[in-house]
Amino acid sequence: MSQENSLEIKNLNIEYLTRSGTVHAVKDASFSVAKKETLGIVGESGCGKSTTGHAILKLLPSNARTKGEIVYKGRNVLTMPEKEVRHLRGKDISIVFQDPMTSLDPIMRVKDHFLELMRAHKPNVKEEEVIQTASEALEAAGVSKKRLDNYPFEFSGGMRQRVMIALGIALKPNVIVADEPTTSLDVVVQEQIMEVFRHLKKTKDMSIVLITHDLGIVAELADKVVVMYAGEVMEYADVYNLYKNPLHPYTQLLLKSVPNIKIDDMELHHIPGSLPDLKNLPQGCRFYDRCPFAKEKCKKEEPPIFKVDKREVRCWLYE
Repeated sequence: MSQENSLEIKNLNIEYLTRSGTVHAVKDASFSVAKKETLGIVGESGCGKSTTGHAILKLLPSNARTKGEIVYKGRNVLTMPEKEVRHLRGKDISIVFQDPMTSLDPIMRVKDHFLELMRAHKPNVKEEEVIQTASEALEAAGVSKKRLDNYPFEFSGGMRQRVMIALGIALKPNVIVADEPTTSLDVVVQEQIMEVFRHLKKTKDMSIVLITHDLGIVAELADKVVVMYAGEVMEYADVYNLYKNPLHPYTQLLLKSVPNIKIDDMELHHIPGSLPDLKNLPQGCRFYDRCPFAKEKCKKEEPPIFKVDKREVRCWLYE
């Protein structure tokens, strides 16, 4: 593992065993997260981005089957004993879930959430230390320490999300996974949450994995971007070049489907069709039946990853 990387994902495969068949959620995903870097993972709902994020902390359901490597400090998280993984969560790698109302316990005060988190790693921690740590984390996330005795239902949706971010950074992890942190929030609150992440990026020594379908957020916060479709990485590039010159047809269509009020007379596009059935995947390229550049070869043969100017793209156009 490179000394410059906080996390490396190598040939990650994830399947869910269900009564109706095997769901091939992620296939051969490979990318890395450098120290102090923000990596955006984007794609439509069902593309495998949240599954990938949860796998980093080994939080997949019991019917999931994984292969490959998620390397942190030279060790594969996927093969770690559960006891060691529990010690890893929160302290080394933390996660901010997309729905704080279901993630926070409604009958526990904010202070109690921090107490539970810290006792998982330091059973004899004193309440004074908890208060100090919680206060610093809340202030960093834009929440007054005076609200430590409040319950989750006493906060707005945006403030609850800030509390979740504070819990995520409390133990100063090296990596934080933010899973759709602005979902279901109005645009004003979304901007406030983005400002929290901008502040964290400038002031905290941590890497961020930002999972979202919002390409605008990724453009502002990310250093590199992974574009996923039907469980596969379709494009992997630095954010500037990906937005300036997207290579994969799926990435091109994704960017065209984003409204931009700064461009006069811009025609808004949509991507026709829908994601393939992950239990019954096509033989060739998974994007074949929606791709405007599809050829007969694309239908029969699945493309590998091609390297183009320090970027990676899964498309026969770059053979």
